[in-house]
Amino acid sequence: MDVRRVKRKVLMLGDGAVGKTSLIHKYVMDKFDDKYITTIGTKVTKKVLSLEHGDEKVDLTLMIWDILGQKGYTSIQSTSYKGGEGALMVCDLTRKETLASLEDYWIPEVRKVREDIPLTFVGNKADLVDQRQITNDDLQELADKYDTKYFLSSAKTGENVEEMFEALGISIISDQAMESSQSQTVTKKEIKNLVDVTDVIINEFCESFGDRDTAMAMVRQQFSRAGLDVKGPVKENLIQAVENLAQVEMGFKDEFTVKSHLAKRKRMIEQYG
Repeated sequence: MDVRRVKRKVLMLGDGAVGKTSLIHKYVMDKFDDKYITTIGTKVTKKVLSLEHGDEKVDLTLMIWDILGQKGYTSIQSTSYKGGEGALMVCDLTRKETLASLEDYWIPEVRKVREDIPLTFVGNKADLVDQRQITNDDLQELADKYDTKYFLSSAKTGENVEEMFEALGISIISDQAMESSQSQTVTKKEIKNLVDVTDVIINEFCESFGDRDTAMAMVRQQFSRAGLDVKGPVKENLIQAVENLAQVEMGFKDEFTVKSHLAKRKRMIEQYG
């Protein structure tokens, strides 16, 4: 039997600290680390799945996009949604508000860009039985509403980690999923605070660099050097971060462009900081 080889982009969406990064690490490298590290921007990980779909075999390469879970970073997030062909919507079973966030924030935001993207719901941290706030009925109700499946998972024990990725993989190689909506235009962001400023700076830096993966790695490095916390950016640290980015840009842009970028970024920081 011939094997069809395809590559698809999938998104990991949900609030910060629900375990998206840990689930990816467990799935791809079979490792678990309970130390929480905020994902800055996006990180992309590759995994190949061998699936059977009808009468054919498919080698599906999943490009798994781990996307910043802090609300408000809509420029980075919406840019990352483009081309997405499936999404795992992750909540933390020990925090009921993370389930509400899926409907209140993450689904509306991703569907502005990918209207009919296939969804699979995940209730993570199933091993923390005594701390659980979200019931199976809560998850079933949401899954039924969007005509999809849900899984209880644990990045620590590995419960259902492979199964949920496989279920999403099968949904996105189906004919119906492959005919899902086209990407829509990403609307320009309205800036109101330093989170918005940080969001715009990251997104514009990545777009001007060209290679988004490499640019995100640079952003993570320079933000870390500046001591910047994306959950609550502080003016002084953000100024240091943009100065660090300007030093990076000196390696691939002319001096006038670098100075113009730096001046623009500092003006935004001063205006909203």
